[in-house]
Amino acid sequence: DVDALLGALDRLIAKKRDLKQAAMQQLLTGQARLPGFHGEWEVKRLNELADIRSGGTPSTAERRFWDGHIPWCTPTDITALNGHKYLTETSRMITHHGLKASSAEMIPARSIVMTSRATIGECAINTVPVSTNQGFKNFVPFATTDVDFLYYLLATQKQRFTSLCGDSTFLEIGKTQLAAYEVRLPGARDEQTAIAKVLAEMDAELSALDQRRTKTR
Repeated sequence: DVDALLGALDRLIAKKRDLKQAAMQQLLTGQARLPGFHGEWEVKRLNELADIRSGGTPSTAERRFWDGHIPWCTPTDITALNGHKYLTETSRMITHHGLKASSAEMIPARSIVMTSRATIGECAINTVPVSTNQGFKNFVPFATTDVDFLYYLLATQKQRFTSLCGDSTFLEIGKTQLAAYEVRLPGARDEQTAIAKVLAEMDAELSALDQRRTKTR
């Protein structure tokens, strides 16, 4: 009976994931509009939606640069999230000396950290201020941009981001490429927020099902 329940939960989770992908495809492209929203969508460059910041690595030979109080994110921290949306902590920390002595930049809470080397386009919203290594391009949204909407929008661009890297054996997307990259989105922030809320509710439902499956197992 428990095996049957686990199988049913697996099928339900897969179905909900497919429904979410379909909803993202329709809502994030304007193919479907939520009730009450009208008007044309706008084409904007990513640097018109957010301040794009890079990362860096302090010298590992300097002990005073490490084990401080500033979270320092690497791609491993993102892959460890297994697709979950929020980054709350990192496995390594740096000091203020380490931050100043490297090209790492502070990324305020409620921004988006995105991998930009090897694995392109894996995103998370950081719930605390963080810094990252050089394998990231990070987005600090402007007041007119809803951070959750931008998170979902960037998540749908992975293949296009990767294609910008060409046939290089070492994939990397640069700040200049991302700054000029164009996307379509609602001009009104309230429509962005409404779309993000629908997708966030689907995420919450998936998370609850995952937890139920783990508990059942």
